[in-house]
Amino acid sequence: MARRKEFIGTAVVVIASILFLGYYDQYDGMSLALQGLIVAIGVFLVIPILYCKIILGRPLSSIGFQRGNPWAGVGGSLLALPVALGALFVLWNFTPLLKDYRLPVAVEEQFLFFVLYEVFLTGSIVFLYEVFFRGFLMLLWLRSWGIWGVIAQTLIFVLVLFMTGADAGIVPALIFAPFAGLIAYQSRSIWYSYGASWFYFFLTDALILIFR
Repeated sequence: MARRKEFIGTAVVVIASILFLGYYDQYDGMSLALQGLIVAIGVFLVIPILYCKIILGRPLSSIGFQRGNPWAGVGGSLLALPVALGALFVLWNFTPLLKDYRLPVAVEEQFLFFVLYEVFLTGSIVFLYEVFFRGFLMLLWLRSWGIWGVIAQTLIFVLVLFMTGADAGIVPALIFAPFAGLIAYQSRSIWYSYGASWFYFFLTDALILIFR
């Protein structure tokens, strides 16, 4: 009974967070980028941590802040990266899905800006995604579902990306979502899925700039 109540309570928090993310009113007195950053940090990071620590009274390892299983984490990452990049290669060469994929002009033209963009912006976004989707949703909420939890978090991730803006830029994220889920599920840690996801996005952006 307690587990059912916890499952339902967490589901309510997840659904409310996603609805808020998709339908919050934008404030005209603040830049849209800054608003989006504040909302993303609140929804993807602050809410999971506070809910886990204060409401459930659990350690942050429950949402993947732990060493976990390094063999599963590193091994899964090494297997996932070439497969995901191969899928990206197929989409790039045989479909129009990535033809409009673009980075900011300064990032495409200046190597220093490219590095800063990948380290700070991409790194921050990937971290928020891993905490919420792979940590909060999958490891805390849907862990008992097994592999179906990986699939469910992927579908919810896809839904959220389409709610917040569907363009060519989300295609790489959609490709790697199930792989990140599997890495986190097998290792019980978001650090390995975070590292693999970030490296995947870095390689994706670099390769697309090189071969465009």
